[in-house]
Amino acid sequence: MDFPTIINRIYLFVSSLNFTVAFGFLALAALYRHRCFNFPTFLACNTALAVLLNSANHLAIGVFMLIWDQYEYSTVDSLCPLRAYFHHSTIAWIHHSFILLAVDRYCKIRQVTLLKSHISKICIVICQWIFDFTFDLPALVTGNMPKLATDNICFVALTRLDFVLYMAAVSFLLTDISLSIIYRLLVRHIRDASSKFNSNQQVRMQRDLTVVRRIVLLNSQLFVVGIPVLVLIILTIIRVDLLPHKFMRTLLVMSNLPYSPMLVILLLQTPDLRQSLIECRNKLKLCRSTRLMPVQSISLSATA
Repeated sequence: MDFPTIINRIYLFVSSLNFTVAFGFLALAALYRHRCFNFPTFLACNTALAVLLNSANHLAIGVFMLIWDQYEYSTVDSLCPLRAYFHHSTIAWIHHSFILLAVDRYCKIRQVTLLKSHISKICIVICQWIFDFTFDLPALVTGNMPKLATDNICFVALTRLDFVLYMAAVSFLLTDISLSIIYRLLVRHIRDASSKFNSNQQVRMQRDLTVVRRIVLLNSQLFVVGIPVLVLIILTIIRVDLLPHKFMRTLLVMSNLPYSPMLVILLLQTPDLRQSLIECRNKLKLCRSTRLMPVQSISLSATA
């Protein structure tokens, strides 16, 4: 088995793991929807849904790479640019969902009326979806998501530096700047208003600030993993011959690695989902103990 095939199998395994974790995340929220019917949990599920669809798309990409690797001269199918478009859209969806999580905490601490009504909460999420699935449409419509010369995968044309920089700035840089601004504003607000609130209010604000700090750290995790990917893409733009053949699948594996740990951390820091997970675990333990009870009684009667 050659090295590209091994990387492709690892890529499929990581994508399957991310899909399973995201599906379990959403299934837990649906199972305990009576407890999880609130906006913070809905925003966490928004991130999980983005990871679920992103992982499903990566599974399709990996399967087609396995098929095309068997041919010396492979030709892409008509859906290859569409899979590339869906890849870039869902990547932006994952990153921008962190902005909504931080904005929700910001409005709660500053008591902003922006997200008071249910209509405004739904509208802001729908606006995020519309933006994430339209910002990269120009690259798709103009045919700038072709098959790469170095791998059996479609991607934004690396020869079009304007598209590469534009999509990287919207997907990654926008999230980093927005989260930094929100966090700095909240720290300044809590520092200035600490003398105006009682101890209970200060504790609540510090708790919400801690949640925003964790959101920033989760996004930083994705950013750190994305640095090698960005460096290799820049090398590709400069000189394609510097990089080995079929290297893009290695970048995809690296970019997909943090999603499962990220969802686990996000679940644990969402109170309602964490309580639902604990209750589900206790029920499973109870079911297991009740199944063992007849076996124990039989063994006791036999010894008597």
